[in-house]
Amino acid sequence: MREGAAIMLNVFTRFTPLLFLFYCALFWQGCNIINPHEQTPTYVHIDSFSFRTNPSVTLLKIDGSTSPELATVSHKVNTVLVYYNNNPIGIFDLPATFPVPASGSGSLKIAPAIAVNGQNNMIAAYPFYTFDTSTLIANAGNVINHTPVSQFYSDVKVKCISNFEGGGSNATNFVLTEGNRVMQLDIDPADVLEGNACGEIRLNAVGDSSIDSTAKSFTIPLGGTTFIEFDYKSTVPFYVGLQANLSATVSSAPYFLSGINPSSGSGWQKFYLEIDGFIGKAQGSTYNFYIKAVLADGQTSGKLLIDNIQLVTF
Repeated sequence: MREGAAIMLNVFTRFTPLLFLFYCALFWQGCNIINPHEQTPTYVHIDSFSFRTNPSVTLLKIDGSTSPELATVSHKVNTVLVYYNNNPIGIFDLPATFPVPASGSGSLKIAPAIAVNGQNNMIAAYPFYTFDTSTLIANAGNVINHTPVSQFYSDVKVKCISNFEGGGSNATNFVLTEGNRVMQLDIDPADVLEGNACGEIRLNAVGDSSIDSTAKSFTIPLGGTTFIEFDYKSTVPFYVGLQANLSATVSSAPYFLSGINPSSGSGWQKFYLEIDGFIGKAQGSTYNFYIKAVLADGQTSGKLLIDNIQLVTF
């Protein structure tokens, strides 16, 4: 009996290290199941978007003629939507460095994004700009610099509301409808964004006001996607909106769709106004674009500069 017990004790003693290693292996495997190995991502860095002219897109000018799309430096895109193999990676403000869980090679798609109607909580891919598509070759743990390129889709239509380059007394294409300060043409190189001129509303004293509308009405196609985009630089708050002309003699009241805060100190800004909701409800035969400039509380003077006002649609 004692000999049997001694033998069993001897066997147990010999196999104890093996049993310990066995249980350690089970524990380690359990840890791997709970905390699986994470793939080291490849990092992509983007400073800014680059834009090119699409020769298939023409600009319908104020006088009814057409010309090749006017190149502009004003396509400011500060945010991008990123996809890898059609899976969303995220939304990033530029400049940005972001991780991509890539292996081998795959498709990297980057969409230029905008703040719709100036709302930072409404970031969306601008529907008229193409995605930048490239092949990303994984380089785990390293940073790849990339400059995405975009342009207008070929079936986009661009109609000039006013680019302030026509010259003459009607160059602004705006008339005063209410108030005492009409929009003027500004040709000061220190004020102009690009080209030779921009529009200016200058409020010189408390009580000054300006509500201006386009002198020439324009049509807007229904059933598509439509934005009005423009550049601005302003030390005063202002509002933009539309008036629907139901017939030659009947028009709706001007409806201001968005208010815009002063941009003083931050240079020229780009604004993208989505108007599908309005034209779906107020289906006019033609429309007028409205701008209303006011002084903020405590202000005694200020000015609004505006340029490149155009209707963009599919």
